[in-house]
Amino acid sequence: MKSDFLRSTPFLSVCLMAIVPVLSLSLAQNTGSKDQAKAPAGSTFEGEIMDNDCAQMGSHDMTMKTVTLATPDLCTTYCLRFKKTAGKYVLYNAATKMIYQLDNQQDASFFGARKVKVTGTYDEATKMIHVKDITSASAS
Repeated sequence: MKSDFLRSTPFLSVCLMAIVPVLSLSLAQNTGSKDQAKAPAGSTFEGEIMDNDCAQMGSHDMTMKTVTLATPDLCTTYCLRFKKTAGKYVLYNAATKMIYQLDNQQDASFFGARKVKVTGTYDEATKMIHVKDITSASAS
């Protein structure tokens, strides 16, 4: 009985090696299409890329007056690099007073203190946009 099992083991192994990749490919294709169906296509958010401190206040005005800074981009740079607690880039929508965290700080850094359109997916729990693209608001 034991020897029959050992003789059938190589045959069984060969069969499994032939079937498993086919099943795995089929399952991967099925789950991929379900995940794509659930994933949102992406949304566009408009506002100004600014530091989180000024966004909390709703503008750069107070910091610019306190530190004597001439422009909003200097204010953003100051708040992100020279304060004791380093800030982060966020998207601030003045019309809705919404502050959106941005997962891609490097891309946001190119648009500091500028009006932009951010395309990405929004995670409501963390209030974070998973950035796909950032463009100047003046660009169509």
